[in-house]
Amino acid sequence: MKLYHYLPKEVPPLRDGILSLSLLPAEMAKYSQRIGSDDPKRIRDWLEQTFPGRCRAVPVLTEPVRWQGNDPMLQEWLAHKTLVEIDLDALLADHLIESIWCKDGSDTDGTHEEIGRIQTDEIDFSPLPWHLCSQEKRMFFGAIRHYFLVMKNGVIPPKYIKKIR
Repeated sequence: MKLYHYLPKEVPPLRDGILSLSLLPAEMAKYSQRIGSDDPKRIRDWLEQTFPGRCRAVPVLTEPVRWQGNDPMLQEWLAHKTLVEIDLDALLADHLIESIWCKDGSDTDGTHEEIGRIQTDEIDFSPLPWHLCSQEKRMFFGAIRHYFLVMKNGVIPPKYIKKIR
């Protein structure tokens, strides 16, 4: 099974792998608005309350983003990202994943998220509703089902990653 992840273009995925939130302070800081604090410990605590291991998790999609000519926000976001493919079967075979969680919705400010633990065979590969992404409604990945791979060491190593574009 293949899953997908987007990295900022300036991040070399094949050198360091894909790092989880706990290893990316700038990414963790993006949650400060949701909890009303810039304190890294409070952000980590909030993340871990949503599900155990979230700070060591890497978000993934079941397909590459498909901009459908709707909201330009999605196209602008893609212009600054590198798409990588993740070999889920190999990660599982090497016992690097602690758990998998599915986020299938949230409110517009992201404070209430619908997240549940799943098994590998419960990953839904049906097409994603990219047309729901809306900058005006402040809905991006809150409108798109995605998954979190909780990595035992917080990193997806480079050997499990293939750069697509």
